Amino acid sequence: MRSLEFLDPEITRKLLEGHSDAITSASEERNKFYAAQSCPRCGGNCRKLGDYHTMYTGEGALPKFYLQCLACGEEFDPHSGIILKTGNVAKAVVPSVPIIGREED
Repeated sequence: MRSLEFLDPEITRKLLEGHSDAITSASEERNKFYAAQSCPRCGGNCRKLGDYHTMYTGEGALPKFYLQCLACGEEFDPHSGIILKTGNVAKAVVPSVPIIGREED
């Protein structure tokens, strides 16, 4: 079984000479799209997660990630709006009125 072999960087540079870089700008736009997303349940910040079964769909050269809310844990696809896993909003919301226990006499 052969191990993974990488092309020499100098050869790669020569092969790419004269061709425009279309992936970097598209990647930056996609990263801005993900950064602008917030949780549809609680409005919290999200992180990117990837599933190798669905990241590459044949719709372009860039992978598609789904997002997970850092506050409530909800997982959703920002491209389609489909909720993949419902989060627990109780983890994300701080009650506006503090719950104060009653002291025993």
